[in-house]
Amino acid sequence: MLKRTTGRLLLTLLVITGLAGTLNNSSLSQRERKQAIQLIKNSRAEIFSSLHGLSERQINYKPAKETLSIGELIMNMVALEIKCSEEIKTSLEKPSESEDRLKIAVTDEQLLANNNYSLCQAVITDNMKKKMWKGPSEALKKFNAMRNNHIKYVRTSTEDLRNHVVSTPAGWIDCYQYYLLLADRSYYVAEKINEIKRSPSFPKK
Repeated sequence: MLKRTTGRLLLTLLVITGLAGTLNNSSLSQRERKQAIQLIKNSRAEIFSSLHGLSERQINYKPAKETLSIGELIMNMVALEIKCSEEIKTSLEKPSESEDRLKIAVTDEQLLANNNYSLCQAVITDNMKKKMWKGPSEALKKFNAMRNNHIKYVRTSTEDLRNHVVSTPAGWIDCYQYYLLLADRSYYVAEKINEIKRSPSFPKK
């Protein structure tokens, strides 16, 4: 009797273990986690490097009337990252649909190799920005905190980011790719900041 009970217990544990393994099959691989975390960290570092040592005058400088200042670029970047992060959260709250993956037309590599950056063109109104912070410095604190949260989430999440699919200006992508795109677009913003700094009329200090 004891052997039969023990056998059933072992079988139950094996089944539970097997099911747990099956449920976790849809979570991110270690390679995927490492790729995303590295991109999130490196692109954040690129932003802060591009801003290092800038004065308030330099941050508010505009090469032309119709162009954005460095400060405005930063506030737009952070406002859009908040908006996109909310879209990821909304998608993950819904049931995953593996069939939706058929809508995705690009691989991770193709997504990151695309220099179109259509996601960066989304309109962020002044009213939206005013509700979030007082200026670029406050926006950067929010940006840094969000990136820390993204790193923690990607490192530990067991959610099925691959089968939650979102329609974006960059096309249909899954939630994992959305994290990659959000991180990668910071390189675009950093390059825009460096372009302004290279302007002949950029203030010396």
